[in-house]
This record gives sequence, structure tokens and C-alpha cells, in this order.
Amino acid sequence: MMEEPLHVPVMSPEVVDAMLGGARPGPLRLVDLTFGLGGHSRALLEAAPAGSEILSLDRDPEALSIARETLAPFGVRVHAVHACFSELPEQLAKLNWPSVDGVFGDLGVSSLQLDSPDRGFSFRTDAALDMRMDASHGETAADLLAEIDEMALTKVIRELGEEPAARRIARAICQEEPRPTTTAELRALVGRVAGGPRHHRRRIDPATLTFQALRICVNRELEELESVLAMLPEILASDGRAVFLAYHSLEDRRVKRAFREWMRACVCPRELLVCQCGGEPRAFAVVRGAMKPSADEVGRNPRARSARMRAIRWGGSDGRG
Repeated sequence: MMEEPLHVPVMSPEVVDAMLGGARPGPLRLVDLTFGLGGHSRALLEAAPAGSEILSLDRDPEALSIARETLAPFGVRVHAVHACFSELPEQLAKLNWPSVDGVFGDLGVSSLQLDSPDRGFSFRTDAALDMRMDASHGETAADLLAEIDEMALTKVIRELGEEPAARRIARAICQEEPRPTTTAELRALVGRVAGGPRHHRRRIDPATLTFQALRICVNRELEELESVLAMLPEILASDGRAVFLAYHSLEDRRVKRAFREWMRACVCPRELLVCQCGGEPRAFAVVRGAMKPSADEVGRNPRARSARMRAIRWGGSDGRG
């Protein structure tokens, strides 16, 4: 029997407070975009008003199976489905939920995926370069590296990894025969061409940003995030909350940009000195800027160190039928 992995949900009290603090009474309809091992879904249901339900999505069948078992005591209050962000409207329609009272997303790779040596997310152990969050289908990182050209790979590593040595790394990968197919091969190759004082100063492995870039590309993480951000105005009920935990600037910038746009009142051209549109904000900040985990939490769970939480309250009309 498999031992259940230790799971420490990041900033759980802060997430619960942002999602439920001051929320209207009565049963709520909540969405957890990243079920993971169920830690945040459990915390939200335990704190939510009686009768509240949660739709919990996950792309990873393994995580979904574990989380379903963990949250079995909540019975029909948990709707756990194998789906990605962009499939949320379809899942809401199946439940006949025209709107929801809260949407939460814990972005990026999960602890289960990082700690599973055969999934290829981490370079700490040697494994096939897979990196798929849903290992049941789709292109692996090794498949991507086998087919991509140098220019396209440079763009992936530069834009999704924000790696200054992207061109050198891409050239080395594309010149390698055969190209890397395991985490150890890729880590060693990147270390040879990009290792240096910069990484030692930052205390990160030279391969960190390249691995990040490939993972984001394989799983279309930014496209999925942008798709769910675009649908929030259509699915959030009046006073509904949207709360996101991001772990790197690529995700955080997209959440910040969307939230800032919705919190703007005036949409007049900048050259107008006096507002002519009479616009009203569509959303309001629940926390000021980005909230960071406490020093105590980082001490207990080092993986929380880079987390940034942003939260808004939707001020639009209630679309619930």
C-alpha cells in the first residue's frame, strides 16, 4: 500500500481568510483549480458555511486519486474532476453552476510531482525527461527537445525560464547527439555551458531555469492561466473572490495585470485630464499587493519561500440564476 505523501498546503490560513473572510452567509460554491493532494480544498470546506460545495480540478490523475480518498469524509460536497483550467466552464455546466463564490489557484508544479522521481520534474534524481502534469497523454519534455530547432528552443528558455544564457543552452542541446532524454543528461549539459558565478551567487542549480521553461512549455501553463483569468468576469458572483498563489514572476505578472485592470475605475485615454467615462471598478483588492508567507511558515516549509498571494473581491452583478 502506498504511503500518503506529506503535504503542507502553502499559506493555507491566508488563503481561507481571503476566500471566506466577510463572505455572505449561506452555502457557497467554490472552485479549487489545483486540487493537488487536497490540502487547500479541505481547509476551505472546513471553514466555509454549512452545505458549501467545492469543485476541485486537477490534471494529474495520481494526485486526484489521493485527494479524492483524503476528502472522502466530505461526501457529495466535493466534486473532484480530472480537468485543466480551460475546461472549467464545461465542468460548471455539468453542475448547473452559472456562477461561483470563489476561485482559488495554487499555480505551478506540486510537491507530489516534484517528489516523484519517475516524473522527470526534478533534476535531484535521474529519470526520463517527462514533465507532464497529466502523464496519460501529450508530448513529453524529451519529445519536445527531440523535435525543436535552436531558435525556437532559445525562445522557450529565454521567455519561460528567463534564463540569460538561453542561446548558449539551446545551441548546446541542439548540437548534442543524441539530444538529452533524461534529467541527469540535461542537467549535466546545462551545467557545462551555463554554470558560473551567477548561479552560485543566487544559490540555484544552473539547470533550474531551463527545467522551469521546459515544464511550463510542455504543460502550457501560462496559456491555461490566461484562459481562466479571462473567464473570471463571467463566472464570479457578486462579492465572489479570486485568490491565486504564484511562485515565479511569469505567473504573478499575469495575475497582477488582470487584477489591476479589473480594479481600475477610469478607462479614459491618458491624455484626458478629467474622467469622461464615469467608470466604476469591477473588483476590489482583498489584500494589498502581493502577500508573502510568514518567516515561520518558510522555516517549516521552505517550498513556500517564493509564494506570492493576490486576492480580489468581485463587485459586479450576480449572475446566479
